[in-house]
Order: sequence, then C-alpha cells, then structure tokens
Amino acid sequence: MIRSTFRLAPGIGPWLESKLWTKGVRTWDEFPAPPAVALSARTDARLRDALALARDALARGDAETLAAMLPRAERWRLYAAFAADAAFLDIETDGEAVTAVGILDRHGPRVFLAGRDLDDFPDATAEWKLLVTFNGLSFDVPILRSAFPGWRPPRAHVDLRHLWARLGHRGGLKLLEKETGVGRAASLDGLDGRDAIRLWRLHLRGDAAALRTFVEYNLHDAVNLRTLMDLGYNRMIERLRLPASPVPVCERGDHRYDMTKLLLAL
Repeated sequence: MIRSTFRLAPGIGPWLESKLWTKGVRTWDEFPAPPAVALSARTDARLRDALALARDALARGDAETLAAMLPRAERWRLYAAFAADAAFLDIETDGEAVTAVGILDRHGPRVFLAGRDLDDFPDATAEWKLLVTFNGLSFDVPILRSAFPGWRPPRAHVDLRHLWARLGHRGGLKLLEKETGVGRAASLDGLDGRDAIRLWRLHLRGDAAALRTFVEYNLHDAVNLRTLMDLGYNRMIERLRLPASPVPVCERGDHRYDMTKLLLAL
C-alpha cells in the first residue's frame, strides 16, 4: 500500500491522489516523466522530491521519515511494510497511575506490572517502528508519556479507533471484537475497564487468581489488536480499490498464543 501512496507532499490531498490513481498512476513506479498528469508544475516538483525521499526511506526501513511525510490519519498505509516491527499495546490504570502495559511485538505477548517490572517498559520499545493501539492517541500514549517522561513512541502510530470509525464502526474495542467475530476467551467475556480496576485492587490484597485474570484481560486487549489491524488494513485497501496485496489475518489472541506459562509465573 505504501508504494501506492501519494499523500507525501504539500498540495497532494485525497482528491489529487484519487485522480492520479484514476489516470493509471497506481504506484510510485508508474509515476510518469514530467509533466505528470493532473498536477501543476509546482505540485509535480514537490511530489517528485517527496517520492525520492520516500523511496530512500523505505529502502532503509525508516518508518519515522515516512510517517512524518504522511498525514496522521493515513499512517495505517505503513502497516504491511513494517508489520514485522510493529507493536500492539494496551494499558490499564487504577484511575490515575499505570498498573499494567500489555504488548505484543516480535518477541510475543508480554506484560509489565506496577510494583514489579513496569520501569522496564521503555527499554522494551527500542526496536519498534510502528505502534498500534485502540484510542491510544487520546489515552494510552499521553498517559505513558506522563509516566515515562523520557519515552517517545514511534511516529508511525495507527489508532484503530479512528481507522475503524472510517470503516463505519461506532463504539469501543469489545464491541468491535464482537462485530468482526474476533472475540476472546469465554472466561473474559463481559469484563471491562472497571473490572480491571477491581481485579487489580483484589491483587493488591493478595488475590493471586485476580492478578492472573487481570493480566489475561490486559494481554487479550493487546494481542487482539493484531487481528483487528489486519482486518482494518485489508478493508481499507478494498475500499480504495488499489492493487495492494492484503495481509494475512492472524487468529485471535487466545487461539494464537498459549499464555498459560506466562500467567502461572505471576
């Protein structure tokens, strides 16, 4: 998808990009010698410079540069190119402080807990090139930046709340899971953020079973984002009717990962 993206320079909005696609310019490699169809001389020159920069950044695996060139709402287009270095993240709080950060990245699912290893979280993010959250622009990332003042998330950030809103979804993560058939383990069905706070407080009173349920709930929020990102990406390229290849859709978290060992180690 990123090689079909022309929203890389000032003056190229959705209308001009769509016009290029309609004229048969569907990828960077199909961009013609000057002058390009449908563009003014100034916009043509800007886009040629941007395409040169984008080609170089993609060849170097530089998601930061590409993300800076794209409008925030279009950074989902980077997903297929950087899926191997993507991280899927969800946090829990007690209403104020961070209690857990659940992540899925190339190393598998992990959770960082307050009072245990939460301070290790920033170091675990060093290799991330693309971040996927649900409502993370408004919630998870601002809270994490406040909790870890030196931490900086990847600029390539896809907030699935906004991506799926473009696809017609209205509601939270749990409703989206049900609407898409992603779902989660039956033992977690019906739990929400208020239950997570209750479980955390039970853990602080010494309830080990409550901690395991709390962690399982948090990790499912994180790992199911992978499936929802796959589905959302594929639906967006279908909507745009581009020749981009869909990504394989991962199974939901409880089918894909055996978290038993991780939970028993708590």
